Amino acid sequence: MTGRIPEHLIEQIREQTDIVELVGEYVQLKHSGDNHLGLCPFHQEKTPSFNVNGSRQIFHCFGCDAGGNVFSFLMRMEGLSFPEAVRRLAARVGIAIETDQPSPRQRQEQLLRQRRRDLLELAARHYRQQLADPAQGAAARDYLARRGFKPPVIERFGLGYAGPAWDGLVRALTAAGADLALARELGLIRPGREGRGDYDLFRARLLFPIGDLAGQPLAFGGRRLDNELPKYINSPESPLYRKSQTLYGLCQAKAAMRRERRVVVVEGYFDVLALSQAGIEAVVATCGTALTEEHARLLRRYVDRVLLLFDQDAAGQKAGLRALPQLLATGLQVQSLRLPAGDDPDSCVQREGAAAFEQRLAQAQSALDAEMERQLSAASSAEAQSRAIEGLLTLIRAVPGAIERALHLQALAQRSGLPLELLQQQLEAPAPAAVTPARTERPAGSTPSPPPPPPDEEPPWLAAAALPPEPPEDLPPLAALPAPAPVPVPDKIQLWLLRLLLQEKNLAGAVLQEGIDQLFAAPPARQLAAALIQAGQQGEDARSLLEQLGSGEELRPWCRQLLADGAPLHEDVEKSFADCRQAVRQGQLKQRRSALHAQMREAEARGDSAQQMACLQELTEINRQLKNRNGMSE
Repeated sequence: MTGRIPEHLIEQIREQTDIVELVGEYVQLKHSGDNHLGLCPFHQEKTPSFNVNGSRQIFHCFGCDAGGNVFSFLMRMEGLSFPEAVRRLAARVGIAIETDQPSPRQRQEQLLRQRRRDLLELAARHYRQQLADPAQGAAARDYLARRGFKPPVIERFGLGYAGPAWDGLVRALTAAGADLALARELGLIRPGREGRGDYDLFRARLLFPIGDLAGQPLAFGGRRLDNELPKYINSPESPLYRKSQTLYGLCQAKAAMRRERRVVVVEGYFDVLALSQAGIEAVVATCGTALTEEHARLLRRYVDRVLLLFDQDAAGQKAGLRALPQLLATGLQVQSLRLPAGDDPDSCVQREGAAAFEQRLAQAQSALDAEMERQLSAASSAEAQSRAIEGLLTLIRAVPGAIERALHLQALAQRSGLPLELLQQQLEAPAPAAVTPARTERPAGSTPSPPPPPPDEEPPWLAAAALPPEPPEDLPPLAALPAPAPVPVPDKIQLWLLRLLLQEKNLAGAVLQEGIDQLFAAPPARQLAAALIQAGQQGEDARSLLEQLGSGEELRPWCRQLLADGAPLHEDVEKSFADCRQAVRQGQLKQRRSALHAQMREAEARGDSAQQMACLQELTEINRQLKNRNGMSE
């Protein structure tokens, strides 16, 4: 953040940015009259309802009602604040931005974030220099050469080397005047025990920088050159690095991914390097974690098809199974490919060559079909087959398209020999809590009892977030707020979110990314959130807008409470927003739990034991999630 951007520059940037060209970098568009049509990147759909109008410089989705201009599109796609989106597009069209002076807090946050980035770049440069050093890096260079990696791919991915010294990076950072406390925070170094000095996390390892979309390092992965364990270690998570949101090699792969609308997802750093060196550039890897929902949404920005190319061992099969629901739910076409026994992508492509490996990729099959074949063929008893079918039905439920779901269900009926009607009935039942649900033995003829719910006493966080009817002029920090609760819980949290949005306009990007409808259940709150975001984008005074909106009967109590507070809420706005978002999710889980208890009572009255069991499974999962949340935040 670097201050307020003048309105005339915002308008100039908007006019000079071609929205069709911008959107076309993320979405495949087809020309249709004055408009361009494509599949909406903000929700799951099979039939295009996403419309881009080049003459009016706007976009609109008739499916999810998302819409706006070039700024709001980029904010939603990249999770940017409004000023960040303006600056990104300004650089794109070559407009220099002069801004007002930032606030002290904004300046402090910006400087701290930049210092972290500078320190990571300093570490990456140190590791590259160590790899290039004639003496220090000789063993690492020999190791790469033996594995068949050439200088262009080494340079493209910025590989480095950490020597065997305990404090090589510590000394390099100290000589450069870097802040060692920040280096500890980022996981690059660790404090010594018993009065000893700091020491390096990475020693005697080949280093793989893990970068953001622009290629700036966020973290590192390190591999031993011998077979000592642990073979790999990775940077811990930090204020800049989240494994669940980061894919190794995405910066290098994204252009090819947009061009080909396909990506190959592998498990290891060397797999990425080997495929990239062979000319298969649309390849990424997870960073030592399972493929997450955030990863799936990230891939969906660039591609329509994902090819899972994990190792053929049990761990690789398990990783592929865990990834399937996340990817299918986003509307991606998911394929998988089996390599020869004992091979991984690195060894296979280096032995067979790029052309033969491309032929293998062309033979990839539907990952869901492959999972059906694997699980049903491995099921040697009726019980095992039943568990396999339940797991496969869970995967089919994740498919958003009704036609595609029906086709997969027909395939499951043919392969399992079960009637299609029975499978359809099971598919429409509530989803089990996991891909392979746990079974518990009960006496014959007994009906399941719902698990006891977690205690519903007022959690500490929610008590801290409670808003009194008339807030005092000097509102204390979030953690110190009193606990009277005259307002229902949803209203409390939504009022708090609106206050945060009123305090920090740059929070608009996070709200849009999460979804206004997801965060604000009450129609007045949704209307106010949209109005505040629009006011921030257009540079309007939000408090004046609230005074105008407060003349309406429906919005009056909301606006009155929002205008009653003139003091900042909390310095850590991002932390407060994350807490509110978690509380919203907790409320949704509790509402669903209440509905399930009612469904179980109805099923018991009907004597429907299958429906009771399905409700029980979902209740168990909801209570588990609530218990975890109680431990973390309630």
